[in-house]
Amino acid sequence: MPGLIAFQRRWGIGSDDFVFPALLELFLRLVWLAAISIVYSVHSDAIFHCSDGHLLQVYYIGVLVLLTVSSVLCAFIVFVSTRGTIMITAPRKNLAKLLYLKLLITLPELVWNILGTYWSFLESSNCQEFVVRTVQGAVITGWVLGVLIIIGIAIVFDPLGKINKVHPRTLSSDLQSNERSQFLEGALSTAKQAWEKRCRLLCCCVLGDEQSKDAFDEISKLLADFFQDLDLVPTDIAAGLILVQKDQEKLSSTGGRSYNTFTELTTNVKQPLANPTDAPLGPAPWMTTTNMYHYMNYAVGSYGWPMFMFSHLATGLCRLCGACRCQVCFVGGEVIDDNCCQCHTAAIRRQTRIRDTDLLYVSFHNKIFQIPFYVAIDRAQKTVVVSVRGTLSLKDAVTDMSAESDPLEMIQDAKGHRGILQAAKYIKEQLLGKGILEAAFQQAQGAGLVICGHSLGAGAAAFLALLLKSEFPDIRCFAFSPPGGLMSYNASVYCRDFICSVILGKDFIPRLGLVSMEDLKAKTLQCIANSKTPKYRILVRGVWQLFCSCKEDSQLTDNDTNILLNGDEVNRSQVSLQNAIQNTIQAREQYKITHTPLYPPGQILHIQEVDTDRGCFEEPSYFAEWKDAKDFTEILVCPEMVTDHMPDRVLKSLKHLSAKNFTPRSRKPGSPDDTQV
Repeated sequence: MPGLIAFQRRWGIGSDDFVFPALLELFLRLVWLAAISIVYSVHSDAIFHCSDGHLLQVYYIGVLVLLTVSSVLCAFIVFVSTRGTIMITAPRKNLAKLLYLKLLITLPELVWNILGTYWSFLESSNCQEFVVRTVQGAVITGWVLGVLIIIGIAIVFDPLGKINKVHPRTLSSDLQSNERSQFLEGALSTAKQAWEKRCRLLCCCVLGDEQSKDAFDEISKLLADFFQDLDLVPTDIAAGLILVQKDQEKLSSTGGRSYNTFTELTTNVKQPLANPTDAPLGPAPWMTTTNMYHYMNYAVGSYGWPMFMFSHLATGLCRLCGACRCQVCFVGGEVIDDNCCQCHTAAIRRQTRIRDTDLLYVSFHNKIFQIPFYVAIDRAQKTVVVSVRGTLSLKDAVTDMSAESDPLEMIQDAKGHRGILQAAKYIKEQLLGKGILEAAFQQAQGAGLVICGHSLGAGAAAFLALLLKSEFPDIRCFAFSPPGGLMSYNASVYCRDFICSVILGKDFIPRLGLVSMEDLKAKTLQCIANSKTPKYRILVRGVWQLFCSCKEDSQLTDNDTNILLNGDEVNRSQVSLQNAIQNTIQAREQYKITHTPLYPPGQILHIQEVDTDRGCFEEPSYFAEWKDAKDFTEILVCPEMVTDHMPDRVLKSLKHLSAKNFTPRSRKPGSPDDTQV
C-alpha cells in the first residue's frame, strides 16, 4: 500500500506494481537479445567488412552485454515485486536498490544507443542493408523505450512526495496535538494547491472567471480532504475495489443482507418514516415505461453525434451524412455552437425523428455551470420537450464535482447539489429570458411541458422542473440515471408527483455521494487490511473475472499464503492502515452531521437485468420496480457499475420493457418474486 520511497521521494507507484511492467520489459529485451544475437552470429563477416566495422562490432557486443544484464535485473525486479502483500512491504525492501542499479545500466544504454544511431544513420553506406536495418530497428526501439520510461516517470511523479516535507501520510503519532494540527493544516493547504493545479491543467481551456475559480477551489478542497490521510497508489484502489466486490458477492450469496432475484444490496434496513409526509406516493399515470422509452430518445439525442455514432457503429456515419447540412440550409430554429455541418443537430433529428421545423432551439454552448440543451415540439405526444445533455466534457465534470449543497428556495429546509443547481438556473434564464418557451407554446397551443435528461442532464432537468413548477403546474420530468447526491430527502419526496427517475441495475452514479464515497473508502481500506494475497494476483483474478465473467472459488481476503514477514513492519503498516480506516469512519459520521444527505429525485423506477447467465448472443430480459431514494445509498462494486450508466444501455432496457407493455409495481416486504419479463 505505501508508495515507493526512492530518490528521497515518495512516488505514485507501489513496490508491488513492477510485476507486469518488468515482465513486459523482460519479454521485449529477450526478443531484442535473440534478434541481435542471431544477426551478429549469422552476419559476423559482413559486419566486420563494413566501414567502421570495428565500431559496429563494439556496438553489437555492448548491446548484447547490456541486454543480458538488463534482462537479469528485470527478472529480479519481477521476483522481488511479487513478494509480500499490499500492506506488508518488508519482503520488497530491496526493490529500490534494484531500481538504482537499473538506472545505472540506463546510462551506458543511452551511450550505446547514441553510438548505434550515429553509425546506422550516418556511417553505414558500405554495409549490407539487412545489417543496417537491424541496427536502425534496435536504436529506434531503444529511443521509444526511453520515451515510454520518461512518460511513466511523469505519470507516477507525486508533487507532494518530498519526504522532507511533513504531510498527513507521514505524520508521527508522537507529535503534540497542536503541532499535529499545524502540520495537518499546512499539508492540507499544499495538497489543495496541488489538486487545484491538476484540475486547471486538465481544464486548460477554461476561462479564468470568478465562477471557474470558485469551482476549482471547491473541487481541490474536496479532493484534498478525501485523500489527505491515505498512502494509496492507483493499483491499491483497484485491488481494494476488487476485494470489496468479492465481499459484496459473498454477503449476497450467504443472505448477509436483503437480497434476492430482483433487489440489490442496500446499506441499511429501511428506516421507519419520520412523518406522514414521507409516506411513499404512488406513481402518476403518465409514469409508464412507454413514456420513459419515448423521452429517453430525447435524452440520448442531446449527446449529439458522438453518442449516435457509438450507438450505431455500423450505420451511424451513413445515417448522419444524409441529415447533415450547413447552417444556412437548416430550416429549423436557432442553433448555437454546433459544427459547420450541423452534425450534433442532425443526430438529434435522427434519434428523435422530429421534423426540422419542430426543433426550435439548440444550444451546444458549454462552460462550467452552463451545459448544452435543446427545445423541441413533440407533435405525437402534444408536448414541448426540453432535453438537457449529460456529462461529455471536462467542464461538465467540474460542474458534477462542485458537490457542496445550496438551499432550495422553493422547499423549506431543503438543499441541492450546488453545481447542478447553478446549471439548471442557467437553463431557466435562457428559456425565459430569450422567450424560448413562450415561442414554443405559441406554436403548440395546449401542449404540456416535459423536461428530460441523462446523468448530469437528469439532475439539471430535475432542478429545472422544480424551478419552473410555479409557472407550469403540470410540468413533467424524466430523469434518467440521475446523480445520487442531488437533493435532500424532503425535496425528493416533494418531487414525486412530477419527477420520474429511472435507474438501471448497479449504476454507481445514482448511488454516489459524499457519505457513500467515505463508506466505500472505509470498506476498501478494511478489505486491504484483511487481505493476505499479493496485489498482482488480486488484479489478475479481477481482470480474468471481468473478461471471462466467471466466479472465483477462492476468497481473496481469506488467503493463507505463507509469507515471511517482519513483525515491526506488520505492526507499523497495520497501525497506519487502521488509523486511516478510523479517520475515514469518523469523516463519514462527520459528513452525516455537517452535510445534509442528498438523494436521487422523485419517483424512482429501478430496472434490473434477469437471467444474468444468458448466452453471449441472447437478448437480456429486464424487470422493474418502484424504489425509495434511500435504497440507493451504497455503491455496488462490479463491472456493471459503469456500463449500466451508459445511455444506450438505459435506452435498450426501456425499449424491452416498453415492448412488453410492462407495468412496474412496488414490492411489499415478504411478497413473492414477481414474474420475469
